[in-house]
Parts: sequence; structure tokens; C-alpha cells
Amino acid sequence: MKATIVLIADNNAENYGRKLMLEAHKYGKMGFEMARLPQHVSLKQPFSIPNLEDMEEFFNEFAKELSPFDIEFVQLDVCPSNVLGGTPSGCMSLRVKETVQLLEAQKKLNEGLNEKFGPCPAEHDDDYIFHMTFAIGGAPFESYCKAHEELTKKDYNQIFRFNKIGLLYYDDDNITPGTYFCYKVCDI
Repeated sequence: MKATIVLIADNNAENYGRKLMLEAHKYGKMGFEMARLPQHVSLKQPFSIPNLEDMEEFFNEFAKELSPFDIEFVQLDVCPSNVLGGTPSGCMSLRVKETVQLLEAQKKLNEGLNEKFGPCPAEHDDDYIFHMTFAIGGAPFESYCKAHEELTKKDYNQIFRFNKIGLLYYDDDNITPGTYFCYKVCDI
């Protein structure tokens, strides 16, 4: 089993991400896999946990250490992905401006996890780029490129408030569709 802790969008950013999901689908027919989760910015990619109860206890304490974030989107990204069941596909996301507040929250999370659970390695621990994914899986990569070409005609430099955190739970270490969800949300 795996988990991750994410910053959750306010209603305005949530609605914006859902609108982008629909627009991307209209151009590339990639489906709505990201509708499974609230719109979010991960502080760390999924990592293995010993059990959900201890992780939930850590999450509750970590929530008390954070304050709401203003998140600035700076560009639209597209990249290949095989995260869902190992099938080659794509991912579309909005890149987030890296700020001191964001980096400090990520550092605090990693230090807290290490203190409570020992090393919790995750993909991209050393090269993570903050982002909000709005489309993933469900179509060949070429479909994502087609949607990206159309969607890049708009300006994505916007700022939204993220005032909650979420604990995402993955029952299957391969993160196959239907095996993950947002288990818990806390205000920050």
C-alpha cells in the first residue's frame, strides 16, 4: 500500500481543473481518470507505508503545521506516462511556480516522514516539479499532444488558493485504476 499528501485546491481551482479536464477530453478523448481525485498539488509522489492507521495519525499532525497556500500556475505541460496499469499513455498538467513556502512544506513533510517511518523514498524525490495534473491515462500519447496543442493557445498564468490537504491512499502499489482515492481531507 502507498500514500501521499497533497495540497487540495479551493473551489475556484477545482472548477478550473475540471474545466481543463473536459476541454482536454474534447480534443484528445482521454477520459476522466483524474476525476477520481480532487484537483491537487502533491508534496511528494506516492510512497510505501506500513499501515493506514499510522499514516493517518501522521497526516493529522502534519495538517496542523501548514497554512493555506497561494499556488501560481505558470505553464501547461504534457509528457508520456504509463502510471496507470503500465499502459503507454500521457499526462497533462499545469506547472506550479516553485516558492519558498512550497519547498518548506515539502521539506517539513519529508523530514516528518523520515522521523516517524524511516526512509520513505518516492519517484522524483530529487527532481520533483510541482504541478496539478488534470488528465492522465485513457488514450495514446498522441491524443495528449493534440489536446496540448489546442490548450496552449490560452494563458495559464493564474493564482489560486489551496486551503486543505488530502491523504491519498493507494491499495495497489501499481496504482491501477480503481485502487486509489482521496481517503481524508483536513483544513489548513
